[in-house]
Amino acid sequence: MTLLISIFGGMLLTTLIYGGARAGRLSNFWSAVIAAGVPSLAYMVYAVFDWQGLDVVTMHVIAYPTVAFLLYHLAGARGATATRVHWAPKLMIAFFVFLTVLFAGFVHIAGQGLPPALARMLLPETTGGDIHTGFAGVVAHGGDAAKVIGHHRRMESRLARLGWRVEVEGLDGLRPDSAMPVRVRILDRDGDAVADARVGLGLGHPGQPPVRVLELTAGADGAHRVDAMLPGSGVWLATLTLEGAGETVVMERRLGGE
Repeated sequence: MTLLISIFGGMLLTTLIYGGARAGRLSNFWSAVIAAGVPSLAYMVYAVFDWQGLDVVTMHVIAYPTVAFLLYHLAGARGATATRVHWAPKLMIAFFVFLTVLFAGFVHIAGQGLPPALARMLLPETTGGDIHTGFAGVVAHGGDAAKVIGHHRRMESRLARLGWRVEVEGLDGLRPDSAMPVRVRILDRDGDAVADARVGLGLGHPGQPPVRVLELTAGADGAHRVDAMLPGSGVWLATLTLEGAGETVVMERRLGGE
């Protein structure tokens, strides 16, 4: 379920529940309480099985009660005047709808980057290079970038000491809707497959522990294989763990997003 569907679909569900409760002759107060509670509780149960981060959960459990709160006051104002709704409730509704759209847009861009068409309009010419438009808060930057660089240098040094050459196929083709084959070959200095190596694949958001860990199976040709799929849309970090000859090498690759 995408972010926009869950937020605006839940807001629509809140409105429908409120309208149904009012049609069933419940009071304005209890109609608003039920309309706020049912979608919020349903989403929290869903979030337990498909955790997307505390910021996303917070946005949902704020959006649904906000809609119910506005409907409650809108009905109260309508009952008090018995004519037109005052401009103040209209302005309040417009303000919270704008905030919801704005925050949903920020979370979407943070995880998946700008849509390609919009990126071409807003960003400078990018010919000859890739520009990742996801928020800096979900990738290594600042002081953490130095640690990442140091980690990569240590892994390169360890590979050189072991004399290993690693070939990876299929990672860039992973998608959230279907399993795709991933193939890893570890070759020694003579170009022969390293027979006693173990290979694991972890998939998680940058800066967070992997949410899915898979172990690749070695084949007769010395290559390690597994069928894998991304846990969801957005930016993911694939972590390959290579174990052999008493050493452990960890390699990372950014997947998804722009």
